[in-house]
Amino acid sequence: MQDILQLCIDFDTLAADTYRRLTESCTDPDVALTFQRMGIEETSHVTWWTDLMRAWEDGLVPDIACESELLASLQGLEVEIAALAVEDVSTLSTDEMLDLAAHLEFFMLDPAFGELLDTMNPGSTAQYHEAYFRHVMRLVTCIEGRHSRGDMAHFLARVLARSFRDQQRLVALATHDPLTGLYNRRGFYNYVRQWSSWSARYNHPLGVLLVDIDYFKSINDRFGHPVGDEALRVISSALGDAVRTSDVVGRYGGDEFSILAPESDAADLMLVMERVLTVVRETSFEVAGVHVPLTVSVGGALMYGGAPVTPERLLAGADHSLYEAKAAGRDRAGAVFCVPVEL
Repeated sequence: MQDILQLCIDFDTLAADTYRRLTESCTDPDVALTFQRMGIEETSHVTWWTDLMRAWEDGLVPDIACESELLASLQGLEVEIAALAVEDVSTLSTDEMLDLAAHLEFFMLDPAFGELLDTMNPGSTAQYHEAYFRHVMRLVTCIEGRHSRGDMAHFLARVLARSFRDQQRLVALATHDPLTGLYNRRGFYNYVRQWSSWSARYNHPLGVLLVDIDYFKSINDRFGHPVGDEALRVISSALGDAVRTSDVVGRYGGDEFSILAPESDAADLMLVMERVLTVVRETSFEVAGVHVPLTVSVGGALMYGGAPVTPERLLAGADHSLYEAKAAGRDRAGAVFCVPVEL
């Protein structure tokens, strides 16, 4: 994990240094100002990765689940970025400087960075993507306005904008449910793998909840699947309101949702479960002016940390608790199931 974060620091340090040298050498004041702003933003990226490295070293964030694959991807990117190195940028024309910046940003838009951001800090992913979109579009606007070759300017701007959209789409398709926008089963499971390893290593508690919509089939049968889809979206929004900012919400499959709750003991987990029940009960859902009540059943499992627990075992514990809640009449929470124990 250290190698991955160090590569990210190195990449953005190189970008910041390149923009600094371009700023000093560019004779077009408007383009130089753009380079200066890009460099300031790249320096802030270095600070962000450095802070993340410190947080990882202190055990505040976990390793990622697919570490070897991501490291290999970033190492391949390192070779491509190194090939862009220009010893003396002062010999470049303004067009060539813009070309260099466009190539640099193109490689920095690799989906590997989006995946890493999404995995390491899920609560702030949208904020970082929005900030980086503004960063890229700053250069796109400058290229379109100041590049002397209009056809090349249009091409470079289009490549950068499309690359950014493609990066977002690839990350989203791999890890998010298209209906609700929540993490899909694969994306959520990756977080469970990360945080269960973190819990075992640093002896911190970790909770997982499974949430099942009560009598969801009757909604589909009575009103049709489009209304059922809207109910899923409404429930997903309600769950987002019920959990803490540190929690991760996913659509586990069908009408079942999942919540990962780091740093949660049994009492904390019960509070989250009760909040989920209350927020969903109070959610307004109408079909053709008719109020349709929504309720859920919730099951929870907890690992206290220090002992290895597989993600499958943790999720099986939450599923066992959920079964108890449904068997007891639904619209309630099951007892928190502690693992590792025999089911």
